[in-house]
Amino acid sequence: MITARIEDYLEEIFLLESTGRDITVTDLADRLGITKGTVTVTVQKLVDAGMLNHERYGSLHLTMEGRQKGLLVYRRHEGLRAFFHELLGVDRDRSSEMACSMEHYMDTVTDERLYSMLEFFRRARADREPWVDELFNAMETQVLLPNPLSVLETGQKGVVIRLSAEDKLRKRLQDTGFTTGAPVTCVDASATGSLRISLDGKELSVPRNEAAAIWLRMG
Repeated sequence: MITARIEDYLEEIFLLESTGRDITVTDLADRLGITKGTVTVTVQKLVDAGMLNHERYGSLHLTMEGRQKGLLVYRRHEGLRAFFHELLGVDRDRSSEMACSMEHYMDTVTDERLYSMLEFFRRARADREPWVDELFNAMETQVLLPNPLSVLETGQKGVVIRLSAEDKLRKRLQDTGFTTGAPVTCVDASATGSLRISLDGKELSVPRNEAAAIWLRMG
């Protein structure tokens, strides 16, 4: 079984291989920041899986299968890192950390679409397309994330954007007035089991379990 940790090893061996020099267990241990003993155990697992050749006290050499897998993980890492750094403006180190966490869960279709999107974005940026600046400006604008009514505190306000309730409760909430665009103010959140609210100017009490199904855009 190829685990996320095994994939990390393959990626690091692939990167070391791309420098054009012989790779040793010591090199890999230094790169991963772990002991040589730990590396040796995993190296043997890679050998057993047919992804690595390693003569005792000799250099490490990826097999074609191991090299292809290492390349795949590396590409996914770089695609995710570029997405976070180039598109979202996250700093390089943090982008790399997040890419490390996510690269193991991508499939081929997502991988290809991510790279297609990156190439589209890079071409647009190189051509100075106006929407690129508009995109970055929009991302710099603070947006208040939607919240369920159940977490509002006294005095907070919002506008209904959706209901996540099942059909019967959804209809009752809609009939009460919880429709898209309806303004809501939390009048009193001190009670444990319910909220006192103002819905489009009308005061009423809403059980917290029902309030959890009412989503608001805060404002």
